Amino acid sequence: MKRIITIATTVLLVLTMSKMVLAHSHFVGSNPSDGEVLTESLQEIVLEFDGNIEQGSYIDLATTAGETVEVQDHIIEENMLTGTLASPLENGDYDVNWSVISADGHPLEGSFSFTVNAPVAEPEVEEQEEITEDPAETPETTDEATDQDVAETEEEIAADEANEGSSSMMIILIVLLVAIIAGGFFFLAKKRK
Repeated sequence: MKRIITIATTVLLVLTMSKMVLAHSHFVGSNPSDGEVLTESLQEIVLEFDGNIEQGSYIDLATTAGETVEVQDHIIEENMLTGTLASPLENGDYDVNWSVISADGHPLEGSFSFTVNAPVAEPEVEEQEEITEDPAETPETTDEATDQDVAETEEEIAADEANEGSSSMMIILIVLLVAIIAGGFFFLAKKRK
């Protein structure tokens, strides 16, 4: 009887551990990719993983000279992490360091580099004059953008709450399954004596 319990416990542990290992997210790719030379300025960095990632994941960006570049927002949507930049990147070499938390709570880290080599545009005086002549349109555009930002933020919060709930539910189900199996074996062991 002890032999059956030992075998059953071993099988249960192997199955449980394999589920946990499979739950880890792995890095799939990025935009820009490692070593890429961009011919236009960049506004965001996107990382993709093969599984969902959790809040607390982030992207750090710096020049190869070590100067930190501000990443304004970190947006997490299922298996994608997007870092929105405060301003377009200037020409130069950049290093990206990222850290994410997979759906099972396992932390992952990585880094890559890319180069921005965009043509430098000369500022046009005529465009600046047109912008200053029509300031009445600017507040409407700002109000529309603010409403859209609020709606997007509410959607992100709802998606994050759904992801957190699914991670917690999986853990509860695993613990419940282990308790039921252990109780069954205990009951069988008592019954045979």
